[in-house]
Amino acid sequence: MSLIKKGISALLITGLIMSCDDDDYTPIEPVASSGGSIESLFSSFEVSSSGDGTIVTVTPLTVGVDSYVIDFGDGSTPLTALQGESATYDYSNVEASADYTITVTTKAVGQTDLTKSEDITVEHTVPSIDNAPSSPDFKRYNLLNIFTDAGSVGSAGTGGKAVVLESGNNLIEFSRLHSNIGEFALSGEVVAADAFYSGVGSNDIHFDVYSEFATGIDKLKITLVDSTNSTSHVMDDIELIDGEWTSLDFDLATDFSSPVSQFETILFELGSSGTANDHATITVDNIYMTRMTGSTILNGDFENGQDFWKWSTFTDGETNPFGSSSDGSNQDYDGVDTGSKTRGAKWSSSQSGGDLRTSSSRYAYQELNLVPGADYVLEYQYAIKDDSGTDPIGGRKIVGLILDGQYEDGADAVDNIGDNLGFNEGYVAEGKFSDTTDGAGTLVQIPFTANDSGEVAIMFYAVTPKDAYIDNVKVRSLNP
Repeated sequence: MSLIKKGISALLITGLIMSCDDDDYTPIEPVASSGGSIESLFSSFEVSSSGDGTIVTVTPLTVGVDSYVIDFGDGSTPLTALQGESATYDYSNVEASADYTITVTTKAVGQTDLTKSEDITVEHTVPSIDNAPSSPDFKRYNLLNIFTDAGSVGSAGTGGKAVVLESGNNLIEFSRLHSNIGEFALSGEVVAADAFYSGVGSNDIHFDVYSEFATGIDKLKITLVDSTNSTSHVMDDIELIDGEWTSLDFDLATDFSSPVSQFETILFELGSSGTANDHATITVDNIYMTRMTGSTILNGDFENGQDFWKWSTFTDGETNPFGSSSDGSNQDYDGVDTGSKTRGAKWSSSQSGGDLRTSSSRYAYQELNLVPGADYVLEYQYAIKDDSGTDPIGGRKIVGLILDGQYEDGADAVDNIGDNLGFNEGYVAEGKFSDTTDGAGTLVQIPFTANDSGEVAIMFYAVTPKDAYIDNVKVRSLNP
């Protein structure tokens, strides 16, 4: 059995063409036939492939033959070729790999037909696309990456093929969707209501899908599978755009066959009324969920250290927001006295900003997407050590503020501290939380109104020669 692989386009006509030069060769006159015929000889035939692997060329090796009949073994009408010629046939691309028997029969006047057969395996190579959609443009912590250039919490499963463009962009390819199901299995379960953090979730899911109808599908079916509850959430007959990336955004509460509370597998199939052609391939990119609008601070009790407060970029500065500490408030996030210290955020003198700002200064930062024009209050507790030390001008302090916007670079945010919706400078220095009344430090509440975009950010920093702390940061809505 011959194994046909992807090759280079073949010339259909074979034979030998020779040229002669009058100075080197003497032409020979044709000799008249003495009658009779040459006995047909059929030694073998050659098989080669080209293109995507399914274009097969058959070249018989014979003597004394007028023509050939070539049956390519897939039920199609046999092809006829003259002596010295080849025949080329393009097999179906529906199967990734298929076995066929090619049969060649010679035809010559007055001669008995001669037949030879050969078993072959045709393997089809699906050509990958060479373009990608734009990457999502969302602020830090506002995007849950299921599969994007920014990273992934899943991996391609059955039916998925990884495609990496020259630019380094990663795509997923699903083929043979006439019968196959493209499966993308996440590494963990996504709970919509807690997708980002406990109590902070997402209402939507996004996909970018590419299909060329001549070789793909025109309508798509997406299923989010919740194996824990044996539930499948279906979105069927999604219309795609021929030869372009189609951007798809779905509401998890209303667009699927039932509200989506959680899932861990995504299935891609041919839509119920759709048409699949050729190798029926789609390419998928940018599967993600966005953080819902809300005032919930992530990791406001600092039990998870620096999570959700850390800068991704800080030009000529420190991306770490503070030093984690076990000297937090005696109250937990719900305001209950635990009788002992909890975790908190800490700044030392070398990490101070303001008048003491250096390249080692640390600034805690977290973005919120609020209801535009709505009223809120930023609340937190702070404590500052009262040990002796040389205070900066104005005294040691903890500063909390609400920035009127969001920033990619920490240096830009610090340079625009004055552009805020509210702030507080806390000067009470009575020692660590444990040294204060009830171990709760000083409570601060800063009322503010969200800007027109609703995109704001919370920032904290310290200006002190001694350690300072914050804990239990919250933003509450004041609107009924």
